[in-house]
Amino acid sequence: MTVEPRWWLSTGVVYQLLSDVSGNIHLRETIRLRMQAGWQAWSTFLRRRGIRVQFLCSFGFRILLVLLVGFSAKVAHKRFVKGIPEMATHRHIMALVTLAVATAASPCMAQSQPNQAGEIRALVPVGSVLRGTARAIPAQRNDPLYWQDTVRTESEGRIRIGLLDGSILNVGSQSSLTITKHDAATQQTQLELTYGRIRAKAMRITQPGGSFKVRTPVAVTGVVGTGFYITTTIDMTLVLCLEHTVRVRNVVDTVAGEVTLHAGEFTQVRRGMPPTSPSAASPEQLRESDDATSIPVPPVDWTRVEVSWPPSNCGQEVTLFVRAWSRHTQDGKQIETPVDPEMVTGNLHVGDITVAVAGGNGTFTNALRSVPPEGTFVPEGKQSPVPTKIWSPVKIAEGQGWRAPRAALVGNEFYVLGPIGSTRQVAFTFAGRPATVSWVGPCGTGLLAPEIPGGAYPVSLSIGGQAVAQGQMNLVQIVYDVPMPPVLVRGQAVKIEIELRGLAGLDQFVEGRPIEVTTVTNTTPEILGGLRSQTPGASGRGETITFRVGAVNVDPSGTARLDVTGRGRQKGEFDLSVKNKLDKALELPGNPLTPAPSKP
Repeated sequence: MTVEPRWWLSTGVVYQLLSDVSGNIHLRETIRLRMQAGWQAWSTFLRRRGIRVQFLCSFGFRILLVLLVGFSAKVAHKRFVKGIPEMATHRHIMALVTLAVATAASPCMAQSQPNQAGEIRALVPVGSVLRGTARAIPAQRNDPLYWQDTVRTESEGRIRIGLLDGSILNVGSQSSLTITKHDAATQQTQLELTYGRIRAKAMRITQPGGSFKVRTPVAVTGVVGTGFYITTTIDMTLVLCLEHTVRVRNVVDTVAGEVTLHAGEFTQVRRGMPPTSPSAASPEQLRESDDATSIPVPPVDWTRVEVSWPPSNCGQEVTLFVRAWSRHTQDGKQIETPVDPEMVTGNLHVGDITVAVAGGNGTFTNALRSVPPEGTFVPEGKQSPVPTKIWSPVKIAEGQGWRAPRAALVGNEFYVLGPIGSTRQVAFTFAGRPATVSWVGPCGTGLLAPEIPGGAYPVSLSIGGQAVAQGQMNLVQIVYDVPMPPVLVRGQAVKIEIELRGLAGLDQFVEGRPIEVTTVTNTTPEILGGLRSQTPGASGRGETITFRVGAVNVDPSGTARLDVTGRGRQKGEFDLSVKNKLDKALELPGNPLTPAPSKP
């Protein structure tokens, strides 16, 4: 913890002020040294008591601070101003004191950290961010945005903003949008569109007293939870409702009249006039609302899509994160790579539910009791659907407070449960390395364990950029040693080895049961036969070997080594199916997390 004074006067200005008053460089240097020494003494005093303060002081109070810490009249007269007439010295000191008292109109005020509103998710240059009175800074992807920040775009520039509650704002070119306020916990959002255009997908308001309002120079738009498009100049505003309903009135309270728009309707508001009656939007207007604000998606050869479905009892409003892969040619070979989540936009169809996806996520009401194993995803601008794998939800463990599993397999999904609330910006890290978020709902969040070495890790949960809970989890890594290529000839012996890393300390939670069960099945018995294993706890039946990994298999480093041997029956390529399963006591989210220490 530190004490950080934030000065409005630069060092040079302080030097010049003292020079004008005293005219003695030795006095100025002594004042500087004493001021630093005095401040360091106060820093140490406060730091030992766990106090961290940032001071924003008035001009007069800073001069008083210099006087009090830097020198006294006695020190200045007797030690440091030899050769200066006594009356002159007192006169200059009194002049400085008088100036300090006259200008000390406001005391030092503790300056708190700014409230984060969201972040820049994607952009097409050029754009900038204005923060307070500082010079505009170039907008960059993943940059945080705070209350009172103004986002501006130039010609052809576009910016996508993700707010903490999961709302998405697409700012078109030549626009200026100020995030006046965004409190995800209370669902109170105030935006100001000074000029330009914005298309938004706002989260549904569920909190009492919650509101989502957009002000322009001539209109106020109130949103309950919907999609809408606004374009404005200084004299006229057009509001187009894309989903559900919005309410629109003139910005001047004395101008009577308010209209409610339903999906596909628009209204216009002019200075000093009430909104026009709702009218059906033309196909051109609907197309323009998207074209004028969308982030262009490069050509993608979509191959597959995956989503992890949340539990049905996790609350109604759930945000789903969609993962996609594409195919392209590299070094003459066809390879598959993940698609940038911000480029994943379209419609996800699961059963009779359609989820609109933008920037890799979509919010919906989870009413499915039975989730089909497959669905389809239709990318924006495409006609052909992409095959979509639906990973079924796992069981939710009952409990109170924040809780996580004891362990998770690297790359597999796990849940962290607790009171997420309305905020949709969630991060869960293993020693600083993030897990991938698969869904977020009122009951918690689904995550994919990062691809890092197996072991015990300190974990941390953050919501809206603030750490809320911490604890420890094991990541269990599975490493295979299989002959490559997996080709045998008749009579050839083969050995396959499997290592499980990161098992240290887990036996204490399973009450004598296996920590993990690995099942190896030979799917090509005509090529490979005679499967055997020398591993303790292994048992064979037909073409399957089951390993029950317990404390007896785990060495002091937390590693278990499994072996499978066999012999070729005829020439060909063999294939083994391997399934790994942790004990339920380890994979269910029943591991309590402790509250994270609050930042001073």
